[in-house]
Amino acid sequence: MGLIQAFLSFWRNYANFRGRSNRKAFWGWQFWQALFLLLFLIPITYAVRDFLSSIDADHVELSLGLLETVASSSLPLLLLLVGYALIALLPSLSLAVRRLHDANRSAGWLILNIAVDLGLLGIYLMTRSLSADSALIFASATATIFILLSIGFVYLLLLPSETKHNRFFPTTVAPTTSLNY
Repeated sequence: MGLIQAFLSFWRNYANFRGRSNRKAFWGWQFWQALFLLLFLIPITYAVRDFLSSIDADHVELSLGLLETVASSSLPLLLLLVGYALIALLPSLSLAVRRLHDANRSAGWLILNIAVDLGLLGIYLMTRSLSADSALIFASATATIFILLSIGFVYLLLLPSETKHNRFFPTTVAPTTSLNY
């Protein structure tokens, strides 16, 4: 499967949580995802850079006009980015589920990953009311756990395809039996 086929397969299987997707389909879409994010983030980065470079270090007062200029130039891109993320959320989840199925893993791994991420986000938000030292310890521990779990989840997504029939869906290879049903 090429990059174009991965792109088309992603959108054609928008809400298909059954079946399997091989590594080429999954990582082909991740290429497109990275490309889209890069196209959104480059102009936003330049707008923020221009904003930060225009601040005079001796006079930290920010003019409202300058903030409005940065917001007006970045806001449409940020809204497009959020809109794209919302549109791509469901097919991204379905692709991850099908990829896990292809490696003979349950979608429960994705659910566990999302639940832990949300829990870690909650912990991070709670630490904002702590002292600086305590917040640093909690934030460091949270970041470490997040990174380790993310590495584990990427490992699951990198597993090779199960070449034989698995519990989620049969392979595309025709059965070798001559039984007629």
